[in-house]
Amino acid sequence: MTEGDTVETLFQTLVGVLITGMTLVVSINQLVLSEEFGSLGRQRERMDKSMTFRKDSEREFQWTGPPEPERFLSTLINTSVDRAKTVQEAVKGNSDQLLRNRVDQLVDRIATSADEITDDLEDSPFGEFTIMQAALSYNYSWKIYLVRRLYWEHRESLSDEEREAIDDLVDILELFGPAEEFFKAHYLQWELVNLSRRILYTGIPALLFTIYAALYLKPGTVSGTVLSIPALVWVINGGVTFALIPFFIFTAYVLRTASIAKESGAIGPFVLHESERAPLINWGD
Repeated sequence: MTEGDTVETLFQTLVGVLITGMTLVVSINQLVLSEEFGSLGRQRERMDKSMTFRKDSEREFQWTGPPEPERFLSTLINTSVDRAKTVQEAVKGNSDQLLRNRVDQLVDRIATSADEITDDLEDSPFGEFTIMQAALSYNYSWKIYLVRRLYWEHRESLSDEEREAIDDLVDILELFGPAEEFFKAHYLQWELVNLSRRILYTGIPALLFTIYAALYLKPGTVSGTVLSIPALVWVINGGVTFALIPFFIFTAYVLRTASIAKESGAIGPFVLHESERAPLINWGD
């Protein structure tokens, strides 16, 4: 530090890192935004598919359903609870005691899970991590598997009305998968855009500071001590920390989005994570 070469080299390196990092972030931002561009035919196809899903959900809800993502997910969850209770009512007169016990267990677990998740979804506008955390906690894939297994293990004792009630429950659970994936994709898109903006907001001041430090910060520029430590050491440590703020932001966003991508698993009735295989029913095996 007394010679100044180390300080100059350090901040020169940080200047290059910041320029490279900000360029990378702009490229990521362009890649994300490129998904929004397309021909009229492609945009019409996206609209048609969205409306098809919307009409399917309307048939299940028996009304239009809410337009807000958090309320739409809550409606899906509450409807699945209602369908599960319909199955419970349908099998009340069934002579298969084991079937009735298993359905009771399933309904109780689904209702408990729904209460916890809908509480988290309340007052959580789209774009917050709370929504995705709650949606991923519903483990609809595992519920589909349990309902289908329940059907196949007791199909001989099920009436047509009971089978129809079970199919209705599976139908509403199947809607949760694409809805969750759609909202997850848009949430991750928003997060990447927010990442780009925040790195640019912090990266430009950090770049200006590091350029100034590389050009003008010399051993004789700052004198004195603070808490018995040379003031130059405080200035250099503070400058390096300030220059690394964009990297800290980048790390936080990458860890968050990577965790969501991993925990969401695969769409459909396949359960990839052991933590999602909650014992909702005591199968006795």
